[in-house]
Amino acid sequence: MTTPGITNSDRGFTMVELMISVSILAIIITGMTIALNQQQKQFRMTKEAVDVDQTARSTLDFLSSEVRNAGARQGKSFAIRFFNGGSGRDEPCTEDTADAGSVDSPPDCLTIYTWDITRGQEGRNLPSVPGIINVMQSNPLVLLLPNQWFTDNGNVVIGETEENAEVLLGFRSRTALCSPDDTINCNLQPERCTECSVILRAEVNGAMKTATIDSVDNIVEHNLPVETFSGISDFVNGVPVNGVNYGFLQTFSSMPSEMTLVGEKTLSVDLANKSLMLDQNGGGAQPIAGGPEAPGIVDLQFVFNLQDANGGMTKVGVPLSQINGSFPDFQDDALFGREQDIRSVEIYLVVRSKVKPRTMQGGQVRHTIPAIGDVSERTVDSPSTVTNDPEEGFTYRILSTTIYLRNHAREEFG
Repeated sequence: MTTPGITNSDRGFTMVELMISVSILAIIITGMTIALNQQQKQFRMTKEAVDVDQTARSTLDFLSSEVRNAGARQGKSFAIRFFNGGSGRDEPCTEDTADAGSVDSPPDCLTIYTWDITRGQEGRNLPSVPGIINVMQSNPLVLLLPNQWFTDNGNVVIGETEENAEVLLGFRSRTALCSPDDTINCNLQPERCTECSVILRAEVNGAMKTATIDSVDNIVEHNLPVETFSGISDFVNGVPVNGVNYGFLQTFSSMPSEMTLVGEKTLSVDLANKSLMLDQNGGGAQPIAGGPEAPGIVDLQFVFNLQDANGGMTKVGVPLSQINGSFPDFQDDALFGREQDIRSVEIYLVVRSKVKPRTMQGGQVRHTIPAIGDVSERTVDSPSTVTNDPEEGFTYRILSTTIYLRNHAREEFG
């Protein structure tokens, strides 16, 4: 018997049919949600990988440019100061690591000296000063600076903000050749030598237009064949080596020489914030790449390839193996004065993502960083608190490049 006025076509869903429909709809929505989440995860991972890659490439390009141009106006023994594992200390780039070749060796540091930095500053042409250096006093050493080094008000060195400032002065002899290795006779082996040069840290008195150097501690770099000077008087008056007197008066001020202002750039890694730091002219290190809110700089390693006299190669910045010509830094006696033999520099950079992506199945992403420079292979099985170890779940990008240098010692300033 049927209800009057109601046909089969007017009947609604039964409870069973409704439950089946809702279940099917729930399965479809759940599948779409899972797929969307997976796509979002994949998008985040891809975006983070792109950010890591861009950070790594831009940072490596910057480092390459700085190293490549390091010796543009001066012999390489003055352009680069290398500190193996110099990052991560209270005062980075002040000493070499004591445990080179260990996994806890911090990132390397590099200090680069740039000659003629003030050329073109403030619209002024500030060239090097050729000719005889004007010495006003020998102990302490007091030099008269050229008027064209000062701004229009007459008392402030171009590029500085105060009358009394600390600057780096560079001097290069136009006629004398030097090698820090006193066993080399530059007259017989000129290819093993560069122009005699020195970089001094000086206090400028703007009113008097003078620069004072009162201690041998203010000798930043030099290639004279004298390992240490006992005092400023020794440096000024000279020390005899192989029948030749080497010092400021004999080598620079009494011979045709060139004087210029020198810039100083120090590159290091802040391990706490995972940042590449740049300190220019002692103004304090500032982050220029990486950081806690960006892909972080985890490691920076340099390896220097030196040309041997017999045609072979010596590597500096790797675990010690004197038999194979490998050294962690330039402190070994066998490498004294050999910075001028640098033919190429390998740069290794490790950049880490700022997020902890998971695999599509929800498991952790694990990474192994291969051996680079003097640091052994690093692999961890759990989150690590060790500074240089990678942490589980992070994405890493390892980039490297090789910069080829040539000897710039014979080139003119400017």
